[in-house]
Amino acid sequence: MQWSFKHIAPRVLAITVTVFVSSWLYNKVFWIPELKDQGPMLYNLIEYQNHNDVLYFGESSNYWVAPEDADKRTISDMINDSLIGARLSGIQVPAYHAGMFLPVIKHINPNSRVKHIVVTMNLRSFDKPWIFSTQEGALLRTRCFYYTTPPLYNRLCATLGYYENPSAELQDEKMLEAFEKDSIKANFPLAYTTVNAWKNSIAYLNPDGSTNEEKQGLAHHYVKAYAFSIDTLNNPRIRDFDEIVNVCKSKNIKVYFNLLSENTQWADSLVGKELSMLMRYNRDLLVNRYTNQGAVVIDNLEAVPGKHFGEKNWTTEHYDQTGRAIIAKNVCKALASVPRKK
Repeated sequence: MQWSFKHIAPRVLAITVTVFVSSWLYNKVFWIPELKDQGPMLYNLIEYQNHNDVLYFGESSNYWVAPEDADKRTISDMINDSLIGARLSGIQVPAYHAGMFLPVIKHINPNSRVKHIVVTMNLRSFDKPWIFSTQEGALLRTRCFYYTTPPLYNRLCATLGYYENPSAELQDEKMLEAFEKDSIKANFPLAYTTVNAWKNSIAYLNPDGSTNEEKQGLAHHYVKAYAFSIDTLNNPRIRDFDEIVNVCKSKNIKVYFNLLSENTQWADSLVGKELSMLMRYNRDLLVNRYTNQGAVVIDNLEAVPGKHFGEKNWTTEHYDQTGRAIIAKNVCKALASVPRKK
């Protein structure tokens, strides 16, 4: 059968109308309710951006509280309570990193009230265990809902699997390979230049000569979390933060990177001064890079003493009420230049 224009045109028109109506209906009826569950950070952005001068982008570090805390406020709430004449709200989702913040930041309306944003900068997110996290596939599915393309298209991408979805096995394989092969470089001498070599050099023994599994295991966790040097050419988090700076410049938004506290005291005592020095080396790289790009980097790397960290058997950016208050106070100092509303 030979198709002519008069046969094709009605079908093309019908398809076009169907797509248009479906997209319009999804936007009006289904999009916002689905965002609440499937894309919570964008849902909160849409809700908050016309009522706040500053937005705080974070993850679980913002809201984690110790069981004994009398003050249960989040870091962002503490900041907001100390700001005079300006309003700040926190939007956070656990396990998020800059690659998840970036597409949401792209949605900020340049005509909204938001002219300043504070973005969590987690040092561990630059390392292989986070880059090759087994949660990354789930995060990338969620990121579909944050695309700046039409919402119905975004929903179809998530539903049909039109996104990168690395398996947990592949992620673990890449992480273990990095531990074995990736070279650690710094501006001072290192006795060990791979994670495995460094980790395997550490042994803690009990008085009877048996292995102190708890202490040795924790030391190994610290090496796997912090024994790395940031490759500015290939690290995906560097690309994410670079683009956040550029997006904010295009929207005339001032960006503040809140470099979170890490337990350098425990890193030093468990592993040695070389590890805490390496953490500072990476800190200096980030501070210098993004200060030169015009961002404000709030250096909280060593602000919180070790006793105020949350979990004691893992590397963490969770703090008790004293630790959260320290972070909040330093962010408030940086936000002192935010114009006050009359």
